[in-house]
Amino acid sequence: MGSVVDIKYPNGFEIQDDLINKIYMTFAYSEDFSKQELIETSYSNLTILSYCDKTRVPIVGYEIVSLFLEEKEAINSYSFKKNLINFGQDIFNIEKSERDKYFQNNIEGFFKSTSAQKILLLGRAGTGKTTVKKIIFEGFDPKELLVNPLDPTRGLSPSVYSWLDLKIGLFDSSGQELEALLNNKDEHDLAFYNTDVIIYIFDYTTWIRNPSEIVSEIQKIQKIIDGDSYSARIIIFIHKIDLINNENRKNILSEITNALKDKFSFSIFYTSIHPEFIFSTYNAFYEILASYSKETFQLKKILDDFANESAKSMFFITNLNNSIIAQSTSNNFNFSNINHAHKLIAQITQSFEDMSSNSKIEHLIISGQNDLNIILNNLNLRQFEIKNLICISETQSANKLILMVGQIRLKIKNLFYFNIKEKSSN
Repeated sequence: MGSVVDIKYPNGFEIQDDLINKIYMTFAYSEDFSKQELIETSYSNLTILSYCDKTRVPIVGYEIVSLFLEEKEAINSYSFKKNLINFGQDIFNIEKSERDKYFQNNIEGFFKSTSAQKILLLGRAGTGKTTVKKIIFEGFDPKELLVNPLDPTRGLSPSVYSWLDLKIGLFDSSGQELEALLNNKDEHDLAFYNTDVIIYIFDYTTWIRNPSEIVSEIQKIQKIIDGDSYSARIIIFIHKIDLINNENRKNILSEITNALKDKFSFSIFYTSIHPEFIFSTYNAFYEILASYSKETFQLKKILDDFANESAKSMFFITNLNNSIIAQSTSNNFNFSNINHAHKLIAQITQSFEDMSSNSKIEHLIISGQNDLNIILNNLNLRQFEIKNLICISETQSANKLILMVGQIRLKIKNLFYFNIKEKSSN
């Protein structure tokens, strides 16, 4: 019959016949039946670890268990190999009739546990919901979106993102259809069912025109949640704060906040995609997601410790989509430098990635005007969905910043490999 796959997980994973035969031939090539073997092979973008107890081959034939890894995961192969050997020894030492049950009960030990969260973005047309989504979760350049706004969203648009140890289902809603969504009960389950966080976004200009309508929409959202016994948290973004005059911004935001706090007890964040204020939007999502993501909280804590020790400095970490997943700044950092820093980083990110992959370059140093130093460091943690550490400082010399980057990098790597050990032991 040739090689046959008895059971696999996930069940929908397609394994081509030539790949099955290749795995078989890696063991059949040698007729040494005196030992157990674990062999690592490559196929397309996969790394394949396969285990066979060849001492049993003369009796039962070739029985093989294989683990398929994307290349970005293979760096932690020692842990996978050890677990696969133990798994293979156990499964091949029980009766065939019991193997399927054992496989199903134990296979999830190879998968990183994640928690899933559903986030729903609500707000009127043109408030910036889709733009915020693109910047935070897809790494779009804020400056580019300021110049070239996105087309309006139609209907309810779902997207799925990886955010460290979270899987996020993000539902972007149409502003033109907000009224129907809030007033049509048939639409409620589609949008609100199983939602963990509802982010209601309104901008400053809309509030100035008609604050009572904003309040009314938030009240309707609250009524839906309470009336249908949904468990979602409601969070408010006062967006486009860059449109408020600098001199009056603090007072105006305070007035809007007080008006909302008189009626609601929800968390309120001030956000904008303008380069001078983009850090506030990243911070808002950190605050929201950190309560669900242990790793987000831990990363932020590492950066906070270094930011507290450094004057006029900023640190942030990006994921594989070039989105900032954790950031921290010292109290006296000059935020007007963020625009300059983001522009430089955006221009050289792709070149840095090409150089780091082809020439094993781990970091780049940029020295700007007014003693501004920027370091981009490739953390080499793709298996954890993490890409770069970026440090910006007006006071630290390049050498001092390099030393600091090394210390941060070590703490981050220790954190994630410790988390792996902890999960394995559990």
